[in-house]
Amino acid sequence: MEQKPDHQDINPWALEAIIAAFKDIAPMQDSDMEILPSILQPQTVRKHDYLLKEGEVCRNVTFLVDGLFRMFYIDFKGSEINYSFADKNHFFVDFQSFIMQQPSHFYLQAMQDSELLVLPYPQIQQAYASSFAWNNFGRHIAEHVYIHMHERVEMLLFMTPEERYLHLLHTQPQLFTRLSLFHLSSYLGIKPESLSRLRRRLMKK
Repeated sequence: MEQKPDHQDINPWALEAIIAAFKDIAPMQDSDMEILPSILQPQTVRKHDYLLKEGEVCRNVTFLVDGLFRMFYIDFKGSEINYSFADKNHFFVDFQSFIMQQPSHFYLQAMQDSELLVLPYPQIQQAYASSFAWNNFGRHIAEHVYIHMHERVEMLLFMTPEERYLHLLHTQPQLFTRLSLFHLSSYLGIKPESLSRLRRRLMKK
């Protein structure tokens, strides 16, 4: 993993993208964004490299400028179970590990060469304390993570495999061209051969 040496290396279009993402989550004025360049740490992560492993503390909120990441855990059988995916212009974090600064149960792994903007824990806490807008952003992030977690649990508990497939196709269609059958089936909670049969059946409809 390579970390660029200073904040001057942030591409203007990457800065614009993360500012737009901030404002999409919570109301933020341009004046609130003035401290952002001093907080951000650009990084380049190669395919298959990790930002986080089980047992490590998540110390950053990360914005994905370009690339693809997965968040997964290893179950009691030793199998990798995909929990979520992040593609360009999205934030990702193990929020529980981050807010409590305790060891994570998850892995964060690059599935493609990726460009990131990292927001470290101490600087984020300082930003939260600096203004109402930043503190409000922190609350909205927490709500966003909770809603995503709740949707994921409901998908696994209350949807059939076909409903899960169609839900993913509706909400993140780009994943179907960027992920292998193995990773898709792991996320959907079914075996690869079952996913193949499901896709063939749906294509006939």
